[in-house]
Amino acid sequence: MSSKVTIALLGVALMVLFSCSSSRRGASGESGADQPSAFTYETLGAKISLSAGNMNLNATLRMKKDSFLFISVQPFAGIEVARIFVSDKDVTLIDRMNKRYSQFGIREIPDYGELLGVDKLQAMLSGQIFLLGNGVTRLSDFSVSKIASLLLFQYSNPKSRFSQEFTTDEHYRVNNATLSSVHGTLRWEYSQYEALETGYMFPMKVNLSMSKASTSEGFSSSHTRQEITLYYKRIELNKEYSFSNPIPKGYEKVPVEELLSVLNYNR
Repeated sequence: MSSKVTIALLGVALMVLFSCSSSRRGASGESGADQPSAFTYETLGAKISLSAGNMNLNATLRMKKDSFLFISVQPFAGIEVARIFVSDKDVTLIDRMNKRYSQFGIREIPDYGELLGVDKLQAMLSGQIFLLGNGVTRLSDFSVSKIASLLLFQYSNPKSRFSQEFTTDEHYRVNNATLSSVHGTLRWEYSQYEALETGYMFPMKVNLSMSKASTSEGFSSSHTRQEITLYYKRIELNKEYSFSNPIPKGYEKVPVEELLSVLNYNR
């Protein structure tokens, strides 16, 4: 995966397979609906911590459903060093320490740009089943296999460049998920579910790992590129937040590769 994919999916950063006893096309919830359980909210705010290797960071996350995603990275109380702002059009990265920023369109992201949207990133961060691309995600879009008490949802299209998998319990609560293409694999796992004020069971811990496909002596292989764990400390729903243009006045625009190198994300 390119550095653009990495930073967007970090977001994005700063994301049990047994023998199948049966398989069928299509699935429905306990109520007979053909859509995953919806996480209903207008805005979400949270204090989070990010752990990657020997690096631990505190941050603030704010989201407006299907519209914006904002992360302010604050390794020390009150000191902001970086911002990430994602809309359905652009990804903006801001280096507060050096007064620089980079901005690129979501459609510029290799392989996934035409399929990826802020709504998909929000779904990834909140433990929901989703399908890349436009339109409403339906459970009948997936092939479903029963694995003991678990369900394995799989999507693959010969004409597409990717495949997706979600492993859930009988209540469609996601345990882990995978997004794969010829270029690499993104895998995320959820744990420590807690009920929010609305009753929605929210994963307070998200482990995200990314691997990049590589070729050596004619053989294809894969190696882990990055692993990040996100912990939610406190979640607030439906507060009023401002989502204006996040670029401070007087900042210099630089190529994204240069900014990622400065922020030590270009690995």
